[in-house]
Amino acid sequence: MAAPKGGTRERILDAAEYLFATKGYDGASTRDIVAQTGDTIGSVNYHFGSKQALLTDVVARRWHVVTERRRVGYDAAVARSEGKPSIEDVVAAIVLPYLEIALKGGKDWRNYMMLQARLFFSPGDYDGALRELSEPVARELIGWMRAAIPEASPADLGYAFQFTIGLTVESAGEVGIDRINRITDGACSSKDFDAIGDRLVRFISSGIRSICER
Repeated sequence: MAAPKGGTRERILDAAEYLFATKGYDGASTRDIVAQTGDTIGSVNYHFGSKQALLTDVVARRWHVVTERRRVGYDAAVARSEGKPSIEDVVAAIVLPYLEIALKGGKDWRNYMMLQARLFFSPGDYDGALRELSEPVARELIGWMRAAIPEASPADLGYAFQFTIGLTVESAGEVGIDRINRITDGACSSKDFDAIGDRLVRFISSGIRSICER
């Protein structure tokens, strides 16, 4: 699941992803990035033009992988349902690709998820690197929810989407610390994709029905 490695551009992207995730955009300098890869600042400028453009490319390369997997899942659900998918199918299409990659994709994908979470809580960096990618796709995913529950109000669908993404990101973020394993004395694991995925889809779907199906 990791992005391709080997060339200068890929080395710089991988190093920047790790440092932006662990130190933040402002905390990771271009010099820090090339010190990790063995390349030069000139290489960064040649391939990306600027540190901001580098951040944008770091975010985009994995974003498109997740988005495409979501679309494949949704299209399959529409085909099975002959045009009107259930809210469970829609939630599965949104949640499971992200969760599976976070839990099974290895440390590079976990770095990416950590970086994405940082960007959501940093308005300036979000506007610069994630907004243009995120918001059109968010509108698309809300449209999937509307297809499943057409009678829902725009406000209910908007909050349903926000809650869905929040729970998904939280569940993915837990994998690095496995807190739930400790506080349940081993009954649960933040790394168990099958256990989490099934429950998360049912939990979110039930919540959406409770606010949208009045």
